Amino acid sequence: MTLETASPVQPNSHGGTPFGEMWRVAEQNPAYSLLEVLDSIDRDAWDIETPSADQRGVYARVNGQAALRRLREAMKGMQDEYPLDAPPRRRQWLASGCHIRVEAVLDARQVRELAGHCDHLLHTAGMRPVRLFENPQILSEETIAAIARTALAALPQSLSSSARPALLKRRTLLRRTFSPAQLPNAHGNANNQFWHQDSNQKFNDAPMLTLWIPLQGGAGRTCPGLEVIDAPVSYFSILHGDSSQTVCPILSDMFPGTKITSLEAAAGDCVMFNGLTFHQTATNTEMREHRDVLLIRIIEAADAAHFGPNGAADGIVPLV
Repeated sequence: MTLETASPVQPNSHGGTPFGEMWRVAEQNPAYSLLEVLDSIDRDAWDIETPSADQRGVYARVNGQAALRRLREAMKGMQDEYPLDAPPRRRQWLASGCHIRVEAVLDARQVRELAGHCDHLLHTAGMRPVRLFENPQILSEETIAAIARTALAALPQSLSSSARPALLKRRTLLRRTFSPAQLPNAHGNANNQFWHQDSNQKFNDAPMLTLWIPLQGGAGRTCPGLEVIDAPVSYFSILHGDSSQTVCPILSDMFPGTKITSLEAAAGDCVMFNGLTFHQTATNTEMREHRDVLLIRIIEAADAAHFGPNGAADGIVPLV
C-alpha cells in the first residue's frame, strides 16, 4: 500500500493562532490581566494548555496586553538563538521531517471499542480530547505501553543503550476531528489543527516521537487525515510551532525542494514521526465523515520536567 502522495509546498489557507486569539482578546480588553485573557478564550475552539495553580497566581497580577507584547519580543529573540536550519545539537530517534508506518498496532476489536468510546465521549464538535491516563477503563497502561514498544521496534535504528523512552501521560489522547461537511469554517485548533510541531519552547529539540493511529479507514481520503512537511528542522519554532498559516513558504526557502506529504493509513495502523516535524490536519470538501485517532507521545524520561508545568516523573510511564 502506498503511504503518501507528495505535492509542492503551498501557503496554508487556515487563519488564526492561539497567540493571535489571546492578542485579540487583550486588545479588546486592555485592562484584563493575563489570567483574564486566558480565561476568556473559547476552550471549545482553542486547545490551549491549562496553567498550573502557581502560574494562575502570577498571571492574575500582570496586565495581559503588556505581558503578550513582552512575550512576542522574547519569542523573536529566542528564535534568533535557535534557527530552524541550524545544525542539530541532539541525536533524534527518528529524523525530523521523516515518518514511518507500522501496520496494525491495534486489532479490529480494539479499533471498534476505541471508536465506540469516541462516539460516547466526543460526539459533539469542539469537545476536548480524552486523556487516556485519566480514563484507564478505556485502554490500559499495559496496552498503551505495548503499542509504544511495537512502534519503537520499527525504528530504522535501535535506540542507544542509554536511552530511557517513556510515555508522556498527558499527551496520550483520543481525539475526534470532524470533516468540513460536518463542521464548516472551523476556527481554532481544538478540532482541525493548523501547521504545528508537537514539541514546545522548553522541550525544544529533546527527542520525541508522536504515534498517530486512526480508528477509521479512509483517513486522508474519505475522512480527515494528516499532512507532514519533510523539512528537517532542528528546533522548535517559537513563532510557528504552536499553530501557523505562514510556515510553509518559510520552510521552502530554508530547505529547497521541501514537500508536503498527505498520509494515508488504515484503521489501527500507526504513523510515527518526530515531535519537531511540522504537520496539520488534512481535509477537503469531499470528505463527509469524522475521523478518530489515538495519539501517543514518547519522550526521553530525563526530559519530562521540560514538558509543561507539571511534567515531573509521575507524568510518565517508563518503557524500559
